[in-house]
Amino acid sequence: MADFSQSPLDLLLANRQKGYVGIHIEQGVPVLDRDLNLLHDLVAATVRAVVARYIGDGAAAGADGFAVQARPAGQNSQDFAVAAASGGGPGSALVGGVEAVIPAPITYAGQTGVPALTTPSAAQPDPRLDTVYLDVSLTEVDGTVDADLTNSQDVGVQTSVRLKPGFVVRVAEGVPVPAPGPGHSFYPLAQLARPRGQDTIGAAMITDLRQRRLTVSDLERRLSLVEKTLLLPTFSVPPAPQFVPKSGVINQAITLFGTNFTVGAVSVRFGTIAAAIVGTPTANQIVARVPGGLTPAGTPVQVKVTVTNAGGTVVSDDGFTAQVSPVFADPGGQFGPTHGTPGAQVTISGFNFNVSGLQVQFAGTAATVVGTPTATQIVAQVPAGLVPAGATTADVKITVATNAGSVVSDDTFRAELSTPAPVFSPPPQFIPKIGSAGQTVTLNGQNFNFAPVSVKFDTFAATIVGSPSATQIAAQVPAGVTPPGTSKQVKITVTTAGGSVTSTDNFTVTA
Repeated sequence: MADFSQSPLDLLLANRQKGYVGIHIEQGVPVLDRDLNLLHDLVAATVRAVVARYIGDGAAAGADGFAVQARPAGQNSQDFAVAAASGGGPGSALVGGVEAVIPAPITYAGQTGVPALTTPSAAQPDPRLDTVYLDVSLTEVDGTVDADLTNSQDVGVQTSVRLKPGFVVRVAEGVPVPAPGPGHSFYPLAQLARPRGQDTIGAAMITDLRQRRLTVSDLERRLSLVEKTLLLPTFSVPPAPQFVPKSGVINQAITLFGTNFTVGAVSVRFGTIAAAIVGTPTANQIVARVPGGLTPAGTPVQVKVTVTNAGGTVVSDDGFTAQVSPVFADPGGQFGPTHGTPGAQVTISGFNFNVSGLQVQFAGTAATVVGTPTATQIVAQVPAGLVPAGATTADVKITVATNAGSVVSDDTFRAELSTPAPVFSPPPQFIPKIGSAGQTVTLNGQNFNFAPVSVKFDTFAATIVGSPSATQIAAQVPAGVTPPGTSKQVKITVTTAGGSVTSTDNFTVTA
């Protein structure tokens, strides 16, 4: 036992009863050991009190020691094990602001000075509820335990002692855990439900009472979870509607009802497909459009509606039924190309095109469907007769109809007249009928003015002079048609937007 002028513990208790939290040493007076000891003890006691009051007792995350466990059969008579950390290595527990460390597993009966456990008697409750608790205190370590404290390298006498946390695992049998005495702090570890007349302690009798993961970071995580829970979106509780209408077609606006719809970034899904939100949500309402792709098989499908915000995700109790009426894609991409002549193929984009009874019309005129439509595409030929007499084009809408309904395009298709093929006149089809490279030849025919226009002598491209008219083209004989010093008869070909035509007359190319 260390030599003190006054017991540090008694002095600390007396000063704390008076509300003291610190000490100042005066000058020119004797320095007493009790003053220096009290200075340390007041600071340490204040820190421990703050930790105990605002953090509490418990086992730290990753080092949650002091788990009470059953011993193997044959070794569990009036005994149990106390584990170190669950992952191996030392475990710890914070008790009354003091961290107790258990370096390795122990057994209750293996401790020094603890009373032996008793078997519940017939006079006691069945089962008897015993509480295993941790008794933590600070013990003094002197030179008899730690030789370094004897200061053998200089003064050769012990000048101080050290304080070290110590613990004992105790059991309150059938009674509440007693109040700790001065300098001690108690922390419940487990409850033992011991059957009457049974001296063994099995795993099924043990209930863990420890507070675990006691760290500031874990506290922050748990508070964050609580905060998110309070901010979670919710749907209205039935029978109030969670959304209206409860069925609809692609792109139809659906109004959702609930709470916390404006917490952070908000998104909506129908089934697994994201939906576009219309306007700005309010705390209690979101308007979202039914997304495409919910009905790939061409049959109605019922899905749940999901709302996600910064706090989390909620799924509706009610189901939404996606109908299979045909729908065009968004304006600006409903079909392509956006213009064409009769017979041209147009690819129409949208949804639910694979329902029976499919029909396509251009301004009420039926179009021929090419191949087999998919759920999202139709290929149709532009019908004839769309351009009225005296006009060259007509702007029309496209209608898609199935047995589930019909839809008219937002985009406009421009129908054009067919381009006639070029033809040569009866002979003479061109004049002159003989010439050398660079010679201008006038071709006679019809429909020569539908650009783009090109002329070839045999396979050699010719230069066109001026602008072709409907009945004439002036073209120069190209170089290289015949080797030097020779002549050759060739055909002349005219190509326009309406097609190609080759002369029946021959042109003689001279050297």
